[in-house]
Parts: sequence; structure tokens; C-alpha cells
Amino acid sequence: DFSPSMSIAGIVNRLAKGDVMKNKVVVLEGWDIDDIVKYVDSKKFYFKKEFLAAAKADYTEEYTFLKNRPKGASLEGYIFPDTYSVPAYIMPHDFIKTALANFDRRLTPKLRTEIAKQKKTIFQIVTMASILEKEVPSLADKKIVAGILWKRINNGMALQVDSTINYITGKSDSRATYADLKIDSKYNTYKYLGLPVGPISNPGMDSILAAIYPTKSQYWFYLSADGTGETVYSKTFKDHSLAA
Repeated sequence: DFSPSMSIAGIVNRLAKGDVMKNKVVVLEGWDIDDIVKYVDSKKFYFKKEFLAAAKADYTEEYTFLKNRPKGASLEGYIFPDTYSVPAYIMPHDFIKTALANFDRRLTPKLRTEIAKQKKTIFQIVTMASILEKEVPSLADKKIVAGILWKRINNGMALQVDSTINYITGKSDSRATYADLKIDSKYNTYKYLGLPVGPISNPGMDSILAAIYPTKSQYWFYLSADGTGETVYSKTFKDHSLAA
């Protein structure tokens, strides 16, 4: 990117340094792939079709943390939220690789060892973290909610998480409707036990840490209080119903 006022020496110096134009690409915590596609298209960084194709490509051979994903799973959950300064000329698959490399660095050997020690997979952790990212804002709350959700899974209890319903419908309502709860989808955590079939967002580091290091509690239920943002916890369904 050259200015008409630049001298020949200035132009040559910039070329020699490889000082190329860069795009500032911002991926927010909690965005899903559709959100990212809309953003890069609106900024004219990449075309929707090209970016979607890059997001569906197979990068397993380059990034081992992708190997335990179910066959056919997308990169949802692995495009690490961050601010990226990338050369304007790079193609979408190069940007995807940059984001995956960032995820690879953030998930340290210590964290991977802890995940394995718990007999969980990275895919399970990322899926849980993607739910936490959409459910509660603070690290402390994320850790408590993670403890509740892992406990529900271990006890054969449905997660019943509204954010997984919203991933199906595309809505952003805090609570799903009764009709939505009947949708037959493996993302419907009211209908199917265990984690949803895959991540529902791209989680940040706090959510990933909360999924790995949950806080144990006596609680089984939680909800976000209307208007305050406070998370209300309950030990029994009766108390939970009263809080709602």
C-alpha cells in the first residue's frame, strides 16, 4: 500500500522489508463459523463461498488435535477467538491455518495431559467449552456450570441447555420455546443425553480452562437472572423452578 507522497527510497525500503498490507481480522469469543463468515464477507476480506470451503477442508495431518473429531465434523470450536493481523493477500485456508495454529499453541502440553488424565478427548472439552461460552460470562460461573454439566452427564441426566437449541434455530433468545425443545436434532440437549454432536461456538481460553478444571458443587441447576446477568444456582428442581 503506497502513498503518492512516498519517495522512491521509501517505496524500495518497504518492498525490501516485505512490509505488506495487512488485514485486522477479529474473531470474537462465542462466534460460530456462520458469524465469522458473515464478518469476513462484510469486511471484504474473503468471499463467503471461499471461506466456507476453507473451513470445511481437512487439516488433520497438520494439526494432531483435530484427529479425535468424529468423521465429517467441521472446524466449529477450533477457530480460536483472537485479533489476527494477516497479510491481505493470503487465501482463506491460510487464515484458517493461522487460527488453528493459535489454538495449537494455547492448548499446552500440560492441558492436553490433564485432558487425557480425565479420560476425555479434546473434542469433548471443546464441545463443553463452546456451551460454557454461550451460557455464562465469568470464569468463576463457567467453572461452576462446567461442574454441573459434567455431573449431569456422569449421572445420565440430560444437559437441557438452551444455547444448543439456539444453535439449531439460529435464535439468540435466552430461553428456548416449548416448540423448539421438540426439534429432532443431535444438538437438542433436551431430547438427547450427553454432549451435543459437536461444538456450538468457538470458545475462548476461559471457557476451555473451565471445561478442563470445573468447580465441584452441590448444585444441579442454574439460570441467568433476567436483567441482572447474575447466575442463580439451585440444588433441587423445586428451588430451580421457584428461581425461574
